[in-house]
Amino acid sequence: MLNIVKDFLLNLFFILLPIFTIPIWIEQRKVPKHIKQHLLTIFYAFVIILCITIPVGADKVSIFDLRQIPLWLGSLYRGIATSAFLCLVTVGYRSLFEGAGFFVTAVTSVLVMGTSIVLSKKFLQLPSKHRISLATALSAFSGIITIGLAELFHGIPSPSVLLSLTYLLVQPICMFIACSLKEMVYHNIALRKRMIRAEKMEAVSHLAASISHEIRNPLTAARGFMQLLEQHHLSPEKRRQYARIAIEELDRAEAIITDYLTFAKPAPETVEKLNVKTEIERVIDFIRPLANMNSVEVRATLAPFSIIGEREKFRQCLLNIMKNAIEAMPNGGVLQIYVSIEKRRVLIRISDTGVGMTKEQMERLGEPYFTTKEIKGTGLGMMVVYRIIESMNGTIHIQSEIHKGTEVSIYLPLSSSHLPQEVRKAKKIFAVL
Repeated sequence: MLNIVKDFLLNLFFILLPIFTIPIWIEQRKVPKHIKQHLLTIFYAFVIILCITIPVGADKVSIFDLRQIPLWLGSLYRGIATSAFLCLVTVGYRSLFEGAGFFVTAVTSVLVMGTSIVLSKKFLQLPSKHRISLATALSAFSGIITIGLAELFHGIPSPSVLLSLTYLLVQPICMFIACSLKEMVYHNIALRKRMIRAEKMEAVSHLAASISHEIRNPLTAARGFMQLLEQHHLSPEKRRQYARIAIEELDRAEAIITDYLTFAKPAPETVEKLNVKTEIERVIDFIRPLANMNSVEVRATLAPFSIIGEREKFRQCLLNIMKNAIEAMPNGGVLQIYVSIEKRRVLIRISDTGVGMTKEQMERLGEPYFTTKEIKGTGLGMMVVYRIIESMNGTIHIQSEIHKGTEVSIYLPLSSSHLPQEVRKAKKIFAVL
């Protein structure tokens, strides 16, 4: 009896394998549509062949197995063409084996195909629980027909009576398990697609709201000052002041748009070799007036290592980090920039002595629209930083403690000009191979 149960479980394993693996594999990979439509059908046919090849308690008169379950599943879920194909596979492959059960197989297979052709369209329109119940009932019905035909035309030997009764009980149970798991897998896939779609729609709505909010403010201010310029009684000095403010607001709107475009397309366009020391010194020159305004001392220990990237985006990345560090020290402090080599990668470490961040804030850092600056921030600065570093094949690590400061470590690939000559030769050899 134990061997019979083991054989039935092996058949059930064959049936469940494609139910779990094929839909998930298809979802994760870009499978062409014409292949996607026929892949599961082919696997159902393969499962039928495996079930017939490795039967349960075979004797000279009949072969017991669970071939009818994949035949029902493929026929009910996939339609008329799949039903006909699986019926031909079942009958054709069973004809290769000895035994009088071939006639029973042919009759039951045609019966399954005919029933599926009648019910397939209505079957797919039923709720999930009703589909499971109907498939289980049909499987039990075909099992009874199979045993009845075998007894009518060939007779079931006494040693096979227990096996026959076990088959009548096991087949509907296995169909219930297989059909339930199939419905669960497809339900989870459909639910995941709806969640992805909802997340995309939410991201679009957030993006639209953020763009309208962030760009409308400077444009409204610029429009107001340009309207003031129409007043004839203004002095030349006031006109110049209003014009300057309007231009500054337009520049601010342009900077916001640049941040969005950088997030949308972070990949470098004009890649070149960059000297880390030169680029950091240039960014420090940009940021020094803001540092002086906030009583922040800038200390730099730099080395002239080379990396590959786009100059403007790399500068923007460093500028965003340093600006955040200075703004985190409203009462003054020290901004330290350190460059070295660590495990054949350029390490750029930027640290401050500011207010620091909590663990929860660090976990959300880099998320769209998340900021620690309350109303002053848009949540785009660090998001852009993460995307730029990722596009340069680098990594970023952040450590922070409340009231102790924050340390940002950026690791970027070292340019080949700084690699040992042996490593460069090895790279050329592998490139040729």
